[in-house]
Amino acid sequence: MHVILRSVELSLNTRRQRQIKNLLDWLPMHYGAALQVKDLQKKYSRGVHRPVDASRKYNCHGLTFASRRTRIEEAAEIKKIIEDDEYVEINRNEALPGDVVVYYVDGDPEHSGIVVSMEPLAGPLVLSKWGFCQEVVHRIPECPYDARHVVFYRVVS
Repeated sequence: MHVILRSVELSLNTRRQRQIKNLLDWLPMHYGAALQVKDLQKKYSRGVHRPVDASRKYNCHGLTFASRRTRIEEAAEIKKIIEDDEYVEINRNEALPGDVVVYYVDGDPEHSGIVVSMEPLAGPLVLSKWGFCQEVVHRIPECPYDARHVVFYRVVS
C-alpha cells in the first residue's frame, strides 16, 4: 500500500552542502486561487501571464533557486543560498538574462525572480511566480510586491 504525503521536504542543499528548508505541498488549489489569478491578470495586464496553473508546489523562491521543485519560505534560507552559492551583488544596469533579482522588505527577502531580458531604456524584465498564483514576465515594479528595495545578483562561478 502506498502512502501519499500531503507535503514533504526535498533533499535540497546549497553548494556548501547545507540543507535548505523547503516544502513540497501536494494539496490541490482552492477555487479562490483561480479568482485571484484573474484579478492579478486584470490588475497587471502589461505582464505576460504564463499559462501555468496556480500551484502550492513551488513559490517565487522555488522558481528562482530550486527549478520549480519546491517552496522556500524562510528569509534565512534565501540568505543562506545567496551566501553559500556565491551570488554577488551587481548593479541593476549590469543585469543580464539569468541573473536574479530579490525584493527586500525590512532587510528580508520577500520575493525573487529571474532576469529574462534587459531592454536598454526600460530595464530588466523578470520571470517570477506570484504566491500560489501564476508565473509572470514583468517589469520590476509591475507586480504585487514592494519594489522599493531590489537587489540584483549573479553567480560568477
